[in-house]
Amino acid sequence: MRPCAGREWWFDDMTSLSPPTVEKVMRVLGCYGVENKNLILTRFLLHYLRAATRRPPALEREGAALAGLAETAVHGVALVGGTAFSCRGLFWVLRIVSAVGLSRECRHKLERLMGLMLDQATLDDLLVSGDDGGGVYDVNLVMRLVRVFVASEEEADAPSERMRKVGRLVDKYLGEISPDQGLKVSKFLAVAESLPDSARDCYDGVYRALDIYLESHPALSLEERTTLCRCLNYEKLTLEACKDLAKNRRIPPGVAVQALASQQCKLHISEPGPGGSATAAAGKERRPDPSSCSQSQTPRRRVARRATRSVDLGRRSGGDDDEKELLRLNLQRMQSRVVELERACKEMKGQMSRMAKGKSLSLSFGSGAASCHQTGGRGLPRLC
Repeated sequence: MRPCAGREWWFDDMTSLSPPTVEKVMRVLGCYGVENKNLILTRFLLHYLRAATRRPPALEREGAALAGLAETAVHGVALVGGTAFSCRGLFWVLRIVSAVGLSRECRHKLERLMGLMLDQATLDDLLVSGDDGGGVYDVNLVMRLVRVFVASEEEADAPSERMRKVGRLVDKYLGEISPDQGLKVSKFLAVAESLPDSARDCYDGVYRALDIYLESHPALSLEERTTLCRCLNYEKLTLEACKDLAKNRRIPPGVAVQALASQQCKLHISEPGPGGSATAAAGKERRPDPSSCSQSQTPRRRVARRATRSVDLGRRSGGDDDEKELLRLNLQRMQSRVVELERACKEMKGQMSRMAKGKSLSLSFGSGAASCHQTGGRGLPRLC
């Protein structure tokens, strides 16, 4: 319910007054600025400010007076907090007071209230228009709210359901803002990594948002695409998402191999072997260090060997044969791509070496036409 849904009958009549007159009334009543402790007057001010924002000339002529009334309203809202205003109501308040101007102190006070109730917000609440020219939506606002919420949950020993709910909300928000051409790689990563890893039981939502971002920004370099994939936890991807990632041409090959290798390790460890729990324990000992899988500097050959070992281990599994066989085929396909890249690299090195030798030979016999006669063609430019 909106905070002004139960307004008094005189609210509409008072909207005809000028901002300086309303300010005088509030001062006489002892409810101006930080002295505002009256919920009814707070609701009236919000109703009045909402009507004032629909009159642009009033904003230009009496902006200072309106800003003072906005801060008075925020002080009243902060006093009652969540007891009288829902999370959606607080977002509604923010939109109104931001239109007339707000000091940093008052904004911080209002955003703290909103952040503490972030688990009650919806996707529509978070889609606040940006006003700094850096994008369609105010991403910085959402990041500040998430920081407030995470700080309030840090004392918990285990991730709460409230934290998981915010995690799902942030994933939906990422998917909504991903097509924005003004959204930078660093800002996307900042939103995706604003929550601790424990806030997500599954990273499929992050992967979907990442895929939308890559599709909407085709000019990204390989380095930028690899950096973006840093926000993924491969071990928390479902099998379907991992298979889609392996076939996705927008995902760097090295990242796809690491994701598939991580998925194979997870499948092998989760399978009960003939020895029951002992087999699972042995599998945990053989499990590779997750930190090594996240290093972008890993050589292709080492990744390929690790992927091959994962395939050999996966061949001993018993359940879900069809899905595992498809996963092995995807992994082998990625391994073949790595081998092809290595072969192409060797061929290029050989060609460069032969060209360098041919050039030095031509220089020893002379220059001009004589050089071309000895080498059978014109000289090649330096490649590096």
